[in-house]
Amino acid sequence: MDLRDQWNRLLPHAQPLGDDLLARYAEQHRHYHDQRHLTEMLETIDELAGQADDADAVRLAAWFHDAIYDPQAEPGENEEVSAQLAELELSAYGVEAARVAEIGRLIRLTAKHDCAPDDANGAVLCDADLRVLSLSAARYDEYAAGIRAEYEHIADRDFARGRMTFLQGLAETSLYATDYGHEHWEAAARENIQRELQQWGPKAARPIAGLIPMIYLGAALGVIIAASVLLGRGLGAAARWPAGPGDVNGFPVWAPIAGTAVAAGLTCAWFRRGQPRLVTIPAMVLAAVGVVAIGICWWQWPSAQPGAAMSERWPYLMLASVALLIAGALLALARRLRLAPPYALSPPRGLSLGVTVVCASLLAWIVVSAGEPFVQARLETANTVSTTTTVPPGVQPVQLDGGVAWSREVPATGAIAGTVGGVAELRTDGVVMSDATTGQIRWRYARADVDDAASSGSEGLLVSSDGRTIATHLPYDAGRAPRGIDLPTYAVLDAETGKVLAEVHTDGTALAVDANRLLVAEGEKVVAHGVSSPTHWQTQLKCTVTQGVLLADQAVVVDACGGNGAVVRGLDLMDGKQRWEANLGIRFEMEAELDPAKWIGELVAVPDTREVSGLVWTGAAGGTLHQWSLDVNEGRLLWSTPVPGTPRPRLGRSSCDAQLAATHSSIILVTCRGNTEAGEPQTYDVSALSPADGTPQWHHLLPIPPKLQHAEFPRDGFGLLPDGRVVTLMPQADGSCSPVMIGATGVQPRPLVAGPTTASAAETKKVTCNRPAVAVASGRPIFSDGTRLFALN
Repeated sequence: MDLRDQWNRLLPHAQPLGDDLLARYAEQHRHYHDQRHLTEMLETIDELAGQADDADAVRLAAWFHDAIYDPQAEPGENEEVSAQLAELELSAYGVEAARVAEIGRLIRLTAKHDCAPDDANGAVLCDADLRVLSLSAARYDEYAAGIRAEYEHIADRDFARGRMTFLQGLAETSLYATDYGHEHWEAAARENIQRELQQWGPKAARPIAGLIPMIYLGAALGVIIAASVLLGRGLGAAARWPAGPGDVNGFPVWAPIAGTAVAAGLTCAWFRRGQPRLVTIPAMVLAAVGVVAIGICWWQWPSAQPGAAMSERWPYLMLASVALLIAGALLALARRLRLAPPYALSPPRGLSLGVTVVCASLLAWIVVSAGEPFVQARLETANTVSTTTTVPPGVQPVQLDGGVAWSREVPATGAIAGTVGGVAELRTDGVVMSDATTGQIRWRYARADVDDAASSGSEGLLVSSDGRTIATHLPYDAGRAPRGIDLPTYAVLDAETGKVLAEVHTDGTALAVDANRLLVAEGEKVVAHGVSSPTHWQTQLKCTVTQGVLLADQAVVVDACGGNGAVVRGLDLMDGKQRWEANLGIRFEMEAELDPAKWIGELVAVPDTREVSGLVWTGAAGGTLHQWSLDVNEGRLLWSTPVPGTPRPRLGRSSCDAQLAATHSSIILVTCRGNTEAGEPQTYDVSALSPADGTPQWHHLLPIPPKLQHAEFPRDGFGLLPDGRVVTLMPQADGSCSPVMIGATGVQPRPLVAGPTTASAAETKKVTCNRPAVAVASGRPIFSDGTRLFALN
């Protein structure tokens, strides 16, 4: 039965309308959407008629669905105007309104072929419209050629991309809506579509653009591996901090192994192009797991508690969760780009695999390398707390009226230190001792061969615990030294008279001095050079010696190296033999750019006791100083307490060298807290602990302006008064510079008071806060602002 007879059977009284429709399907610009296509549709509808609710309505919709066809129309426009034509003409020929509305709806469905599951009429019409996809390869090729001919006004590359996008959109879902069509036609249709996609791929793709999805795939795999490493770091860390001995499980090796296995499985699935869900489903799973894990980490995130720091566990787990979410997004984007026509041409498999591996390795390294500093920086910010206690009973504060007792310009900006003889000032050619009461110079030691001794800073000026002996580092100028003679590099002097007690040549670093000996560290050796005593000995230790103090009968030193941790040892002063050793139980990884001296803080002896207190820095909780105290009689660790939130020493402008000082009743610590950007104010932590058990006595956070930020400021810029208060020099809000007292009662600025004379008032105005240094001599704070020394009444 030809098309005219079929129309006459549908609407016998509308022959002119049938002739008009046949004429439309015979237009010259139609190469596929013609009468042959209409015939195939009607045959398919006859085959599926039993599955439709109104087969005749479906047939009429087929007659009108391409009645108006313009290849240059916007998407959906042809279907809309064809539906409007059907509604107008059929109503004019007396077709009932309900059937006309149904026919219009069916025609509009053919724009996207998205019929509802319970739409029987729509399913039959859509399957009939797509029936050509499942026909023989020869017929499919004729269909594809006809479509290209209808769009001959479009360039090959643009048509190829548009055609591939259309076919890929069809392939994303089930092609046929009826059960019969899905069972009998689906497989053949997909084979035809895949064959056409391969045909258009080279024409649609950009040169080597197929590598771009591989780059995104490699990035996704790298982030997955990095997430597994970060997950291992988080699971291996303690759930709380400080961690007990049984809280740290160690790094779980299975985590990176599992991550690498997942990445390998996704790589295998990627190259199976016939099963895109093998990549789509893992992408969705990774993103979902990442979102859920972020929520869990956010819910479990510990709240800040005074005196406690945050563990590394939750920051690492949060970072791993975010990485999983990003990996899922990257994987989905890679799969989407892989199907996009511009990137559809796959490069050689070897090249693709190489690009994927390189990108994965690079991203994994970048994420892990950036993740650890990121976590440490977050911990530095989070682990900052402050407490305040009352004034200890029986402590009488030092009274200062703020008046300048004396002031004197100095020719150098070297370190200063308080002694029983006054304030010692390190100068370029030696050391000068000034009276603490009047400021007059008492004595001077200088040598013409010295090469800029002031550059040694506070490390170049050692004072004995009783303040009676000083050792100064005086590096000599090799150009002035006589050949074959090793000039002394250290001079040991009597603080009251300036008498030279000994001159020592050593390539090591002096650790401590008293009237009898100079203790020097030479790498892994400790050497005692006799001063008033002829005793001289040398002891070899396991690791680099970093700190030391001299007591009445022994030298206490700390040596440290990677893997061995920090060990405190007591050495006999007569022969250097080891009496005891105490492992602090703190292990850390030595960084290549840091020597052990920057990981081991200062070591001090508590006056009139047999206790020694010190500091050890670790990377835990974003940077932590562990403060400890030890009984030197037994070599027994008395207590250890963490000071969280301290940045790594000598890394960045905001890091600092912590100062540790001791009175009879307090151990004072000055260190910086948190990490700040250059040019932003820093925060210093000034606190006091009981020497007996480490109980906090008072604790204050002090904002430090940017111009005072340098690593030596906590050690050089703060002085300890006899009553346990700390004094420093600080710029004020009104632009002036004045001393600041820090103690149990808080942080108290002490503005400088001009004296009764014009000269004293002028001296007060000259005081600046340029690189301040503080020393305490005879109970009086002595200040240096870089250009002058001055003391307060």
